Amino acid sequence: MGRQRQWIALALVLGAAAGCPALGEETPMTLSPAESQRVAAGGLFIRATLDSTQRRGTVRAAVRIDAPPHVVFQMMTRCEDAMQYVPHMRSCRVRDRAPDDSWLLIEHEIDFGWYAPRIKYVFRADLVADRSIDFRQVAGDFKANEGRWEMQPVDDGSHTLLLYRAYIDPPGYMPNWLVRSTFRREMPQMLTDLRKRCEAAH
Repeated sequence: MGRQRQWIALALVLGAAAGCPALGEETPMTLSPAESQRVAAGGLFIRATLDSTQRRGTVRAAVRIDAPPHVVFQMMTRCEDAMQYVPHMRSCRVRDRAPDDSWLLIEHEIDFGWYAPRIKYVFRADLVADRSIDFRQVAGDFKANEGRWEMQPVDDGSHTLLLYRAYIDPPGYMPNWLVRSTFRREMPQMLTDLRKRCEAAH
């Protein structure tokens, strides 16, 4: 469970390189009855499938938020809000956007302190308002990190099931011990903070 938490936390900073067919070839994310029950009761679902190096793979997560999808979508597409719940984020800037806001080009910088160099990247987020965010890096330090957020309405649209999936291959200079020590507890806290902010805004 520790490795699952550390890598989903790393993925949640978004960004990274395109061209990971393993992600696109996967079937849509589904939850088992037990997992659905856990999420419905307020728990977090996290699952990681990593390769033999334990440094790259596909990560999935789900959380129920007591706010409608449009609140969650807005919270996740504003830099000022991302600064409040994305771990170690030092800057977030929208560099470009479509005239109809169907996509954004966003620049992020993550600072782990003296343990490692700062991570910088620019990613494109393709948006379907109140429904989904697909992201992939167009420049930056990750070897690979692309994925998708889905906002599924529940309870007649008054609540949201937020689903997440990403393929991740972190920068080579990120040592395993740093990933383990930094992200073991941060991922659950991040999803919890995102949920709290959405519910407070609602």
